[in-house]
Amino acid sequence: MRVPRPQPWWLALLLLLLPGTPRADNHRSLLYHLTAVSAPTPGAPAFWVSGWLGPQQYLSYNNLRAQAEPYGAWVWESQVSWYWEKETADLRNKQKLFLEALKTLEEGGPFTLQGLLGCELGPDNVSVPVATFALNGEEFMKFDTKLGTWDGEWPEARTIGSKWMQEPDAVNKEKTFLLYSCPHRLLGHLERGRGNLEWKEPPSMRMKARPGTAPGFSVLTCIAFSFYPPELQLRFLRNGLAAGSGESDIGPNGDGSFHAWSSLTVKSGDEHHYCCVVQHAGLAQPLTVELASPSGQLLNHSGKSSVSLTTFRPSAAD
Repeated sequence: MRVPRPQPWWLALLLLLLPGTPRADNHRSLLYHLTAVSAPTPGAPAFWVSGWLGPQQYLSYNNLRAQAEPYGAWVWESQVSWYWEKETADLRNKQKLFLEALKTLEEGGPFTLQGLLGCELGPDNVSVPVATFALNGEEFMKFDTKLGTWDGEWPEARTIGSKWMQEPDAVNKEKTFLLYSCPHRLLGHLERGRGNLEWKEPPSMRMKARPGTAPGFSVLTCIAFSFYPPELQLRFLRNGLAAGSGESDIGPNGDGSFHAWSSLTVKSGDEHHYCCVVQHAGLAQPLTVELASPSGQLLNHSGKSSVSLTTFRPSAAD
């Protein structure tokens, strides 16, 4: 089977959307996103990992530093002394497996090999393992915890699966992690880090205008800074009524919070008829943001409209 070409960096989050994987907004999930590339750019890592508790990233790792480190608000979590040493040892083992797997793929490169490994607690507190792999952005292999095998229809799945089966204790380590270590870590985080999981940070807002690309038009941009959780709604109103939609995007910040923006093209001279309304769990009520007044001060007040323009959720960032 022909392997698709590698896609841009945003495929690091693609596996969140694969069928059968847990929802990222479920706090009762612990997922590791692993990525290895066969041809890294100079100075960039060949292997990196982000660990997620629900929608919150709590861990980062790459082969250049070779140390698992807490991320965002989780640097403040009270952990036993050996916890990060164990995370580091496990991820160094994964690094070895992933990079060696890429060497077995002889033709059709360059390659990007990704894994989504972890567990989710169901309503009955039974842990459900997750072990899905993608090659150049397409799902091609799974690990079966009952059979203890990596299986897939692609020839590359058989090649990589056979390689990993030859590694000493690779199957036992995978099963132990998915069925025992992952649920134990998840329960520990849920107990010690409850404050982080319930963290709500309201957005700081700004609305600005700039000339549009076409004569006679302006572009309004509504920007939300430093908010958490990532679910957010932005909408434009014109004289109190819902306006049309434009471009929008969301992204993570280094401290675990998020930023987002939405833009709308309007007629020049009509800008001050518009406002932006934001809804977020950190706000007691919707917030209305207007363009800066002549004095340069931003105008904010509560808003009550319910017609949504843009809804940001964790999967939207992918």
